[in-house]
Amino acid sequence: MLDRLNRLAGWLLPLRNLFLGLAVLGFLMIVASLFIESRGEEGRFVIPFLMLFLWAFSVHVFIINFAVVPSEAGPGDGLVRRSWQRGKRAWYWLVALFFLLTTAAGLYVTIRLVTLWMRDFF
Repeated sequence: MLDRLNRLAGWLLPLRNLFLGLAVLGFLMIVASLFIESRGEEGRFVIPFLMLFLWAFSVHVFIINFAVVPSEAGPGDGLVRRSWQRGKRAWYWLVALFFLLTTAAGLYVTIRLVTLWMRDFF
């Protein structure tokens, strides 16, 4: 699984600045819409820009974290080297599990926000 995440992050690596730019744009638009929106429209622009910020930042962090995953230790390596490599890969497994859980939570929050936004404004 770590190797698949590494390949996906490597494929997306050239786009990391695009996702960072989208996250910054989303954040700036959230701040701007807090000052621009009038009464009765609270959330009309904040909710979509919040989703843009959260997902773009999440993809950017994913790319940065999984672009470089330590390789598996070879059978010719010593005991200390193999243990060190396994420890580093175990850390990446924990990060991958954290990303899986936060992605599931983000998907749930996104679905809830879209339903609220659709109900209130359309």
